[in-house]
Amino acid sequence: MRLALGTVLACALGLATGTAFGPSAGSAVAPVPAPRTVLDLGDSLSVGTDPYLRKRLRGYRVERLYDVGLHAYDAAAIVTRSRASLPEVLVISAGTNDDPRMVSVFWRSIMRILRAAGRHRCVVWPTISRPPAAGASYDRFNRALSQASRRYRNLVLVGWARMVRRHSGWLSRDRVHVGATGYRARAEAIATAVKTRCGS
Repeated sequence: MRLALGTVLACALGLATGTAFGPSAGSAVAPVPAPRTVLDLGDSLSVGTDPYLRKRLRGYRVERLYDVGLHAYDAAAIVTRSRASLPEVLVISAGTNDDPRMVSVFWRSIMRILRAAGRHRCVVWPTISRPPAAGASYDRFNRALSQASRRYRNLVLVGWARMVRRHSGWLSRDRVHVGATGYRARAEAIATAVKTRCGS
C-alpha cells in the first residue's frame, strides 16, 4: 500500500510538471501561467479536510495523497523518494498515528522531510491534537515541530492543537477526528498559511 502511494505520487507529479503543447510559434496568444501546485500528503484528518481545503485553494493545483493510517516516517519516505518532482508547497498531516513515546523517530521524520523539500519549498504542518497514548502525551511531538520551525524558516506550523483546545465541541467520540465545522476551520487555517506564508 505505501509503495503504491509513492508510485502514485511520482506519476501524479510527473504529469503535473510535464510539457504541454501550446500555440505555434508566432502566435499572438500569451501563454497562460500554470497554477501553483500544492502536495497535500496526509492521514485521515486530511481526508476530512480535503473538500474544504480545495475550495479555499482555488487557483492552486492540489495534488492529494492520503493514507488514513499514515505515519510520519511513511510521509518522510514518500517525500524523500519523490524529491525530484515535489511541488513548491507541501502540506503534511502526519504524527497523529505515531507512538508519542518515539519522539526521536518523529524528529528524524521531520528532518528527512525538510531536507528532501529543501529550503526553497514551503512545508505547512498542522500541530497534533490527540489524547495521550501508551501513557505519553503528544505535546513532545508538537515541541519537536516547534523546534524544527525555529531551525527551518520554511516550515510553517498551523496551530491545530490550540484550535481544538479552544473548540472541544468539534471533536468526535474518539477525540481525534472532528465534524464538518472543525474540518472547515482546519482547511481555512491551512489555506491561510499557504497563501500568506508560502510566497506568491
